[in-house]
Amino acid sequence: MADETPQIKTGGEAVVNALIENGVDTVFGIPGIQLDPLYDAFYHKRNQVRMIQTRHEGGAAFMAMGYAQSSDKTGVFAVVPGPGLLNAMGAVCTAEGANTPVLGITGQIPSDQIGLNYGIAHELRDQLAMSRGVVGWAKRADHAVEVPGMLSEAFTYIRSDRQLPAIFEMAPDGFASCGPVSTLPAAPVSAGPAVDAGQIERAAARLATAERPAIFIGGGVYGSEAELMAFAERLQAPVIDSVSGRGAFPSDHPQYFNTMAGQKIWESIDCAIAVGTRFLPQTLVWGRAGEIDVVRIDVDPRQIVKPEPAEYPILAPAQSGLAALTAALDEAPDRSAHLAACVDAREAAEEELRGLGAWYDYNAAVRSALPRDGILVVDPAQFGHYARYAFPAYHPKTVLGAGYQATLGYAYPASLGAKLANPDKKVVCVAGDGGFMFSAQEMAVAAQHGIAVVCIVFDNAGYMNVKMIQDRRFGGRNIATDLQNPDFVAFAESFSITAERATTPDELEEALTRLLVADEPALIHVPIGEVPWVWDLVKRAPAQGKID
Repeated sequence: MADETPQIKTGGEAVVNALIENGVDTVFGIPGIQLDPLYDAFYHKRNQVRMIQTRHEGGAAFMAMGYAQSSDKTGVFAVVPGPGLLNAMGAVCTAEGANTPVLGITGQIPSDQIGLNYGIAHELRDQLAMSRGVVGWAKRADHAVEVPGMLSEAFTYIRSDRQLPAIFEMAPDGFASCGPVSTLPAAPVSAGPAVDAGQIERAAARLATAERPAIFIGGGVYGSEAELMAFAERLQAPVIDSVSGRGAFPSDHPQYFNTMAGQKIWESIDCAIAVGTRFLPQTLVWGRAGEIDVVRIDVDPRQIVKPEPAEYPILAPAQSGLAALTAALDEAPDRSAHLAACVDAREAAEEELRGLGAWYDYNAAVRSALPRDGILVVDPAQFGHYARYAFPAYHPKTVLGAGYQATLGYAYPASLGAKLANPDKKVVCVAGDGGFMFSAQEMAVAAQHGIAVVCIVFDNAGYMNVKMIQDRRFGGRNIATDLQNPDFVAFAESFSITAERATTPDELEEALTRLLVADEPALIHVPIGEVPWVWDLVKRAPAQGKID
């Protein structure tokens, strides 16, 4: 219970106290000279806040991200300023793109030297400006007495409608300063805007006449699974998830369709219902602009109009918006013929996926070994791209990825964070050899803290997505794509991590099943040759811009 009676505390103690009041029980980070008073405060509260020391600041921030993505908690990391924070910012921009609640705590140079460019260790010209180029909230507290109010503001922002990362900084003399510090109550989670009855009425009237509707969902639908199910079954419409909304609607429900099937369904629908999704591929790439009416539910007034305003906008959280829209729907007309045609599209898409051979079989092997509520964390490598579209997901927040930033090296540290947030669930990381080496040093963290993640490394000795683009678009002029890798089994074993090699999908399934039961850190090395090109099946905005 928060006590607003001020007590004399240091700035570091005030920070740790505010974290505890806001439900934080785990912090990822690396200590350093500008953070000494803060880490001393963590020491005194070590029975309330678990400190996970990492081997790189980027690993700390990615662990915080995975911790938050897989739970209803805020992920927190604490790193030194300057190069330490810069190392973490790749993960912070990934969290920003994936709407993930992460608080980054960092230091500063001594307060009387900030901005003078003396050449002090860990000095940046303007660290706050750098942070504000990535996140929407970044502030510095100068004294202990400022900390409770400022961190309450930070957590309020983090727990806003979109749930976004924030950066808090403090100079070492600020962390060491003493003063009367109040304990404020936990910042609330935003309830979002109230449902507008007129918007609901107009959208319901359009859905009443829709003959071939389809529902498209993103990460904004998490927490609204029951309302989504009721709405979908009442509307008798297919549900297509994005890579950020996997598991919100179970993959074995007869009305579920993955992205590849959704592309085929798009060709025939007359009304799209977009819930908690940026809705970019459908609007920018899939075609039929202006032919399909869009009902859109989104909590963010800035996002709901992008990239184009919907004909029937509903500015509301997914939960209340779906509930109100379901209640306003009349008895649905018979849409059985529409659903039957959608099933045909799903079967055609499944046949195309089956045609990818190795990825289809490896995907099935991992799904067979992982329990229904297990968590899969994937890097944006070739298998990861396939899995984020096609890996069956039965529970929310069980297929995690790096969002639109497609940040290599995300998966392994994020999977460690996910396991710490969900100790009773099995967690599997899948990475390519290139991306895994971005963060492979965090195997030391898994070993030291006994974090039982099984990491699968698909190894084709190269940045193969790039190499295949060079083959297809640049006449096979391959440059900077071939890699010299370690012996991954021996490499993992050098960290005292169990490691094995699998050369077929059956071998992978058997090894993964066994290692998940063992419940200890492990690695499976899967050497592969040339593999199918996933992107022929996915319509998406070209990352290189329009090409004539």
